[in-house]
Amino acid sequence: MNNKLSITIAISVLSFSLVSAQEKSKIDLNEMLKDWSIGFSYGQTQFDGDIRQYDYASAEQTGLTYQDSEFKELRSAFSLSLEKEINKNTSISIENVTGDFAGLRRPNEYVGYKVYAPYSNGSSGVLPGSPGYFNNGDKFVTSFNETDILLNYNVSSSISKLIKKEIPENISIIVKVGLGYNVFRSLRTDLYTDNYIYSFGYDELTKNESNDAVSESVFVAGAKLKYEFQKGMSLLLDYTVRVSNSDKWDSSLMEGGHGKDRFSLLSFGLAYEIPEKDNTKD
Repeated sequence: MNNKLSITIAISVLSFSLVSAQEKSKIDLNEMLKDWSIGFSYGQTQFDGDIRQYDYASAEQTGLTYQDSEFKELRSAFSLSLEKEINKNTSISIENVTGDFAGLRRPNEYVGYKVYAPYSNGSSGVLPGSPGYFNNGDKFVTSFNETDILLNYNVSSSISKLIKKEIPENISIIVKVGLGYNVFRSLRTDLYTDNYIYSFGYDELTKNESNDAVSESVFVAGAKLKYEFQKGMSLLLDYTVRVSNSDKWDSSLMEGGHGKDRFSLLSFGLAYEIPEKDNTKD
């Protein structure tokens, strides 16, 4: 009798524990999935570093017979982000950005500068027309894949107080800051002949990609405008600047240049709030 009673009590306690654990697991899972959103954006990049023709405008090169299309500094990139709301004004996000950026610089812009061209004519003895020879302006294209961890803060209420006018509830002005890890390949060539000058992530003196790309740490800062046009769906306008921890993005380590390379991304996109799971039927 005592054994039966003990077994009955043990089974009851075990069953209660399992049910409690299951309920707790559901609650924890629901909390984990709460206030998440996913976003997608597409836009244009503009590089800023040693190889850039203008300070406040983009440049392009046209009319060369060997080119299939015009060479433009403005390039495209797209991003995918996953964001978790912490409170009303603060959130954290993981963002992956993939695309290209590019630049060109004509010979007149190099007057008074020491140009970085280790394979050019001079000590290396490279002849005109050979890979690595540099005598004109130059250009580069960099392809990249970057992952960022960002802290986002909604400054709409602060701006409302500053301008003494209420901002509509469906509009948010958000600033963001964070760190990133950028993996890239950069190829630099002669502006007028497309002759190889220097590169990162390519085989030496060729335009063939090597087995290994190059990586750099990145500082990220920017702002975005968020417009919720219907429940859980928002349009995004985003402007973000990414600063490399080195001077390699344009394959130019020019003395007296800009130092650390950077590029900006102006993009438009869409954000979707992941709906919470309804457990009323469980």
